[in-house]
Amino acid sequence: MSDVAADIARHKAVLASGHHLLSGFATTDVEVAGADLAVELPITEYLTGPRRALHGGLVATLADLVGGRIAMMGLDTQSIVVTSDMTLHYLGPVTTTAHVVGHVLRRGTRAVVVRVEVYDERDGPLAAACQLAFTVVTPRPA
Repeated sequence: MSDVAADIARHKAVLASGHHLLSGFATTDVEVAGADLAVELPITEYLTGPRRALHGGLVATLADLVGGRIAMMGLDTQSIVVTSDMTLHYLGPVTTTAHVVGHVLRRGTRAVVVRVEVYDERDGPLAAACQLAFTVVTPRPA
């Protein structure tokens, strides 16, 4: 059986190092009125499929990353969140800059529910709508 506190610390160290696979998503935080978090990701040919749109799996990953960052807000430094449910509706392509906006729908002590919307550009059409649930994982005292 693993030590949850040690596992969390190890994972946070990997993320902080900048060498984690998901560190390759070069997002920029942007301000959006009323949003808990908003980011943008320029779309390059390295992120697209043959139709020059952001790959669907990357749309899901981007929504999960933003949702997870929002869910982590306000937690103590010993806790993390894990995705427990995700429903994603693809509505159109993202071909220029992914503009991702997230909002907390409910924050509890053991779970957080977040809505994330992905747009094709800041003022562009809604490309994906996602609702995610996260479970809060906190190590038990020894």
